[in-house]
Amino acid sequence: MEAHFGKKLPTFFFAIVVLVCCSGFLQAQKTPGVTFLRMSVGSRAQAMGDAYTAVASSANGIHYNPAGMGFGLNRELMLFHSKWIQDISLENVTFLYPFTNRWSIGSSVSFLHMPELTRYEIDPLTGGPLENGTFQMYDLVILTGIGFRITDNIALGTNLKFFEERIESISARGFAFDIGFLARLPDNGISFGFSVLHLGLPVKYEAQKESLPVTYRAGVAYQFNRLALFAFDVSKTAGEKIQYLPGMEIGLSNSFYLRGGYQVATHEGSGITAGFGLRLMDNHKINYVYVPYGDLGDTHRAELILNLGSVSAVTPAYNGFGDYSKSEKKAKTVLNDTPSQQKHSQTIPATVVAVQPRITNMGSKVTKLVPPEDLKMEKLNDKKMMISWDQVPIPGVAYHVYAKPVKGSKWIKITPEPIRETYRVFTRKKSGINLLFVATAVQGEEESDFSRPVYLGGEIN
Repeated sequence: MEAHFGKKLPTFFFAIVVLVCCSGFLQAQKTPGVTFLRMSVGSRAQAMGDAYTAVASSANGIHYNPAGMGFGLNRELMLFHSKWIQDISLENVTFLYPFTNRWSIGSSVSFLHMPELTRYEIDPLTGGPLENGTFQMYDLVILTGIGFRITDNIALGTNLKFFEERIESISARGFAFDIGFLARLPDNGISFGFSVLHLGLPVKYEAQKESLPVTYRAGVAYQFNRLALFAFDVSKTAGEKIQYLPGMEIGLSNSFYLRGGYQVATHEGSGITAGFGLRLMDNHKINYVYVPYGDLGDTHRAELILNLGSVSAVTPAYNGFGDYSKSEKKAKTVLNDTPSQQKHSQTIPATVVAVQPRITNMGSKVTKLVPPEDLKMEKLNDKKMMISWDQVPIPGVAYHVYAKPVKGSKWIKITPEPIRETYRVFTRKKSGINLLFVATAVQGEEESDFSRPVYLGGEIN
């Protein structure tokens, strides 16, 4: 069933893109109001030209595709600041909290503000402008959402938003919601997503009503390797032209990334976006983006993402497509490991350990390592495969690798001893076995939670 589904994915994605375009044209072509709902949040996403619908899985992604929360494994607090033209600023705090490997909740507060403005009236004597004090303008959006991974590779999500816009004594309030879909094909590095943002009833400003800026987004992303990512989005807002949004991220190391994007058919500026990302100790991150707006000036946006821990390793087994084998004995015969980088052809039997990683209590304080990120599965030849991951930025860390059948309940440790390399090569003796792999970080007697799983299934293609 999974193979059949995989063959249908390109057609399915094409249908989604057509639906986005057609649905946009069917909307009333009147330019919508409440435009502050469309202001982008998240420096990593913005640096990639807002091509983030198929990438979303972190605090950035909540605002582009709520389904990305279903793939979230790290509890993150994002502090975002955007400096716009004319001293307009956008502040945002976003919190992502995964409860298990399958579902997460997120919340966000965005506040758009500017300096006080001077109020003018008509001078009855001269007919000219007459100053009459000052007034304020601000926009507020409060968001809460949930994402759920219904299978290993497919997630759904939704956001509910309360918003308020105030201009002096005139204000408007309302509710809107987002829906999203995200699917991943981890064996070939492709993911794609679809979202509809800002759905809701028209908002009344005194006697006038304005519709919300309903936006349809579809995107596809391809992970070339652990350090290179390409993404492409198509976006359509009611009453506006379709936007095409290519973006790319290249890692010069495990801790420094360059990003760029181009917003085709943008109305202001050149459409070019550029930025960088830094990964700090304990997996904290700093992201920055620069966006020029021509004669209007340049904008600078930055964020700090604090990693507050990851999902516990003790989680329910995944469910997936197809009729998978439940026998763990088969998994023993599938894997052989090479003990070092220099001996790819040498194999040793996998060691079976039916235990979960443990957290060591150091006195009265529980210490916790961060699990490795960005696991990838690569084919080396007809039988040899390599699983790799990003280095954990903690000195003296080693790693363990575990595997299990997709519907199995126990993990098999395939590294007899902790390894220092950020990869593991193994040989498949049998095909047709569907397996999940995870990695853990090890330091002394302490071992981290499981990483996000990477999938290996069916025949080697």
